[in-house]
Amino acid sequence: MLWLVVPLGVVIGVVGFGVIYQTLATNRDRRRFSPSGEIVQINGKDWHYQMTGKGHPTVIVDSGTGGTHLDWQLVQPEVAKFARILTYDRAGYGWSDSSAESRTAEQVVGELRQLLREVEVEPPYVLVGMSLSGLFTRLFAYHHSEEVAGMVLVDVAHERMYEDTPVEWVELNKRLEKLLTYVVPIMGRTGLLRLLVAFDSVPMMSGLFQKFPPSMRSLAKALYSQTQFGKTFAQETAAVSVSMNQIEQTRQTKSFPDIPLVVLSAGKPDFDLTPEVVEKLQALHADLANESSQGVHVVAKESGHVIQLDKPKLVVDAIRKVVEEVRCSAT
Repeated sequence: MLWLVVPLGVVIGVVGFGVIYQTLATNRDRRRFSPSGEIVQINGKDWHYQMTGKGHPTVIVDSGTGGTHLDWQLVQPEVAKFARILTYDRAGYGWSDSSAESRTAEQVVGELRQLLREVEVEPPYVLVGMSLSGLFTRLFAYHHSEEVAGMVLVDVAHERMYEDTPVEWVELNKRLEKLLTYVVPIMGRTGLLRLLVAFDSVPMMSGLFQKFPPSMRSLAKALYSQTQFGKTFAQETAAVSVSMNQIEQTRQTKSFPDIPLVVLSAGKPDFDLTPEVVEKLQALHADLANESSQGVHVVAKESGHVIQLDKPKLVVDAIRKVVEEVRCSAT
């Protein structure tokens, strides 16, 4: 049995070393990088947000899966020149504490409204959602239309994006998501994710880091290497289908508000999105724009999925357009 005991001991030793390494490296990053915004405590948990600029309505920005306020650092300074803008880290990302609650759209919307009350940002808002957070942003508008004056959607996920897709692909994607919910947290706790991020060995993340300005890449990598990132990423991945169902059910009973709306779509594939998926999302985004009589659909022909990093001016211009229309309607 010795031939079994020795390899097992090696594995346990490597895993133990990885856990210690990850703990020390995470603590080092916390000392090395300071929060760029403010920390507020809600129900004993730290929430990080960054608010700049002046004027009403306030622009409230949410990020895609795994994203933080950092994703908007090419957009926020420009928007702050004509409006007040708040970006934040959802629970478990960036400098916000993790949560044991399921990361569904309804949960995220409730937490965001609680944050806005705590920091005394009064509605109505112009909401900006990107990728997965498009589900959160839209659910916010369905449930609390009186608090939403306008909206910008940046290449958002859609509850029907997997319809008419080959069953084999859907099943493979579901199995992959289920695998990720178990594997990514383990990788995060043992330091493996940190090593892969450091050496640009995660295809999707490597592509994302290259979109950040060089001065921001070290911080971005540190935030994506945190132990809580792996846990939260898995939580959100596991809750995607639930969030989609929440949107689908809400659409059957409530109407989308008739507000200024700009829907931006990626014009070319990147990360794991195929040209077919990009085209399908463009069609779904056009339908989203039609939900408001004031909706506009724009395809960012030279941009991939992360438009706020690829072509930030397009996002800034879309926000400006919506803010100006809201202000005109208020006079």
